[in-house]
Amino acid sequence: MKVLPLLVLMLALGAVACDDNPVAPTAIRNVTWKLESIERVGSSTITIPNPEQYTLRLDDDGRIQVRADCNSCTGRYSLSGYSLSINTVACTTAFCTLASFDGNYSAALENVRSVTITGNQMVVTGTGFTLRFRS
Repeated sequence: MKVLPLLVLMLALGAVACDDNPVAPTAIRNVTWKLESIERVGSSTITIPNPEQYTLRLDDDGRIQVRADCNSCTGRYSLSGYSLSINTVACTTAFCTLASFDGNYSAALENVRSVTITGNQMVVTGTGFTLRFRS
């Protein structure tokens, strides 16, 4: 007779564990993420020597704040489950240096498709690339 209530409890807990939003908004939002690397399919990985100059922040109001080397960018995003999309990223147009990754980074952000979080690591992927961040 005690088996039925236990079974009902286990099913209820299992349903809660199967949340439709596996990337908890509180784990990703209002955190300044620092870019560690850009990986392109069929190309070598670019390790970012100064991650604090390439950041991404997703605010509660659906806006993003981006630092792309010496440029600042803004835009809007939507997050649903593992799906992340970033609308057009508007950036200042200062010339940083020839060695800057600002153009590659901002272009990649506009093609983001998914996101995963593990501890203080965030992995963002799009068609043909992966961006790795840390908080």
